[in-house]
Amino acid sequence: TNRSLFAWWLGPWLQRRANRALLDEVQANLYFLYSEGQPIEEKWPRALPFDYASVYIVFEDLRFCFTRGRGELNVSVAPRHAPDESYQLAVILAALDSIDVTQVTQLNNLSEVGDLLRARLADFNIAFSELQYPEFKRKLVTVKESERTLIRQAEWELNKHLQKF
Repeated sequence: TNRSLFAWWLGPWLQRRANRALLDEVQANLYFLYSEGQPIEEKWPRALPFDYASVYIVFEDLRFCFTRGRGELNVSVAPRHAPDESYQLAVILAALDSIDVTQVTQLNNLSEVGDLLRARLADFNIAFSELQYPEFKRKLVTVKESERTLIRQAEWELNKHLQKF
């Protein structure tokens, strides 16, 4: 009963605390984004499931979303002028380098993400600029279609394997 009495403020408070911890970690590992970018603070953060936390930072033509929870780190990027069109970091790297998404090295922590972004931030900014984005978006869509095909193939193989049991 007490839990339901306090849920209206406890959920948002805990979420703000988790988001603040992630923002502090982003600031420590991606100081170049944090110092020159603009963190977006939600007035009323929605409570995410489990231990998830999420932080948004706008930097030049880019809108970054860092999400962490259940031992996973997810980084997505959207153009500042189209914030609802976000793409996972692996998809962006595959499109930039014209390689298959399976060839992209998975990044496991914010330190690795920071190293990568320091080296590639100018490339990201150009690709997501209002002028270049329409052409780059076609590459992103192609990579995402390839990724979906790979996922469907993996699901088919898994189902085929499971049917044997």
